[in-house]
Amino acid sequence: MPVAQESLLRDFAIIMAAGGAALVITRWLKQPPVLGYLIAGALVGPFLFPKYTVSNVDSIRRIADLGLVVLLFTLGVELGWQRIRRVGLRVVFIGTAQVALMLWLGYQVGLTFGWTDTEAFFLGAALSMTSSAVLIKYLRDSGELYSTRGQLIIGISIVEDFLAVILLSLLAGVATTGASDARQVGQLGVKLGIFAVAALIFGTLFVPRLLRFLEKFRSPETLLLVSLGMCFGLGLIAGELGLSAAAGAFLIGTVVGDTEFSETVSRVTAPVRDMFAALFFVSIGMLVDFDGFTGMIVPTLVVATVFIIGKVIINTVITFLTGQDGRTSLQVGTGMPQLGEFSLAMVKTGSDHGTVGTALYPVVAVTTVITSFFFPFIFRSADRVSDFFARVSPPLVRQYADWLTQWLTTLRKLLTVHGEGAEPVKRASRLVLINLVIIAMLLAVSAVSLHYADDLARSVGWGEEVIGLIVGAVAITLCVPSGLVVWKAVSDLAEKVTDQMLAGRLGAGRRERRVAIVKLVQQTMLAALLIVVVIWAMPLVISLLSIGKLAAPIPIIVLVVTVLFTARLAIKIHKALEVAFRRTILGE
Repeated sequence: MPVAQESLLRDFAIIMAAGGAALVITRWLKQPPVLGYLIAGALVGPFLFPKYTVSNVDSIRRIADLGLVVLLFTLGVELGWQRIRRVGLRVVFIGTAQVALMLWLGYQVGLTFGWTDTEAFFLGAALSMTSSAVLIKYLRDSGELYSTRGQLIIGISIVEDFLAVILLSLLAGVATTGASDARQVGQLGVKLGIFAVAALIFGTLFVPRLLRFLEKFRSPETLLLVSLGMCFGLGLIAGELGLSAAAGAFLIGTVVGDTEFSETVSRVTAPVRDMFAALFFVSIGMLVDFDGFTGMIVPTLVVATVFIIGKVIINTVITFLTGQDGRTSLQVGTGMPQLGEFSLAMVKTGSDHGTVGTALYPVVAVTTVITSFFFPFIFRSADRVSDFFARVSPPLVRQYADWLTQWLTTLRKLLTVHGEGAEPVKRASRLVLINLVIIAMLLAVSAVSLHYADDLARSVGWGEEVIGLIVGAVAITLCVPSGLVVWKAVSDLAEKVTDQMLAGRLGAGRRERRVAIVKLVQQTMLAALLIVVVIWAMPLVISLLSIGKLAAPIPIIVLVVTVLFTARLAIKIHKALEVAFRRTILGE
């Protein structure tokens, strides 16, 4: 056996043995497995006992990166996109607001330590996340899984997990592409949004059919391999686009999670997930350098304190502002301060690419250990703290809190009332939104396809410009039905909005004036829409059609044939995409 291969096998055996021992001990002590994996990784890593432990750290890191992809795929299968979409507006507001505030708070703490903007942003992103696995375990063990507190915490953790995937993908893009300003990060965000919509829509169209076909074989092995193929396949596409491979795996996992085969897929992939999870978290513990950590004890204690207090206060206040009573709000707040697995993944991404310094990684890793130790006590303290404040608060303060709770609850109910006149406007607006997104998605997918035009041209023996023409012609022809729907919907929207605006303002005999105003509004909205679409899409359309190559007769013939063939299918494809969009994104 070659020396390198024998060494890697030795390292893998050490990690699996250490991870297994850590899991047994943490289960016995009723602690989160992640805590044991981190400690095991620190013990077998190259810094504590370098002569007797793992030597191929880089190889282990690369294998561990695959573990993150598998972990997020299985997380997506467990959640399912429809479950994410149905968490409720109130929970989405709580989750999004507290993530944003914790990100800002962590960013300010990082700047206070004298770290760079990038390092401070990574710290803020890490502190904004909570371990959903730990929260669910404690809720189940305490019998509160289906209580108001439990349902709110689970909903917030779902929102956090989804936002964590977005943040992880953006941070991976920042780390790999070197994006440093708001414009570049914004471009990554737009790219991620288009990729997510395309993955969800096309996944909804094809994945259920594929899984129904695989059901005929009654083979867990086949289902496992095809599921992992989808996981790594979409992860590869995301990586090629400069996004996080884990984000692609998560998205296709959410599609699988919406099918009737989600439990079966989750069951057959569970052993692979558990093995890679141990490898991933042990590898994170291996990166903690204790020699440099002695000078980071104070920053670590500060970060841990800010995280615990910030999570409790921010979640309590925001939950209270959505109409919950003070006791329930405090129960939610004290149920959140446990640093999550995503936090470790984020700082590992920055560390692997050299985007962050050596200080951030051990700070977040040790903060995870600290919060794991204190979380059980904080989780069980809600009722005692609530009773204490009820005893010491003056009657006027208690009365004010009760009044404010009733006022916020009433406001929330009023905001959910829908007027009849608003429904036609909402329907027309949804049509415009859906079809504009379909157009953007089709053009973006076509533009990505052009990256592989050269390889495809060599394999089939055609010119690259011919492949570009075919891809561009198909994309633009498929966009035509959506464009027509948008044009009609904008006209209807202009008419309905104008009717609402003029209701009761024009008397009898003013029909001609109303028609003139409606036409003016319609023409203005259509012109504005046309200008925006042309400015946005023209460079992409020009690149798709390879305008400079149209002088030759063969490309022209290819273009005409492609358009005629695609036009016959365009209406059917448009309807399938619109139905998939309505069902997947809007839940209709």
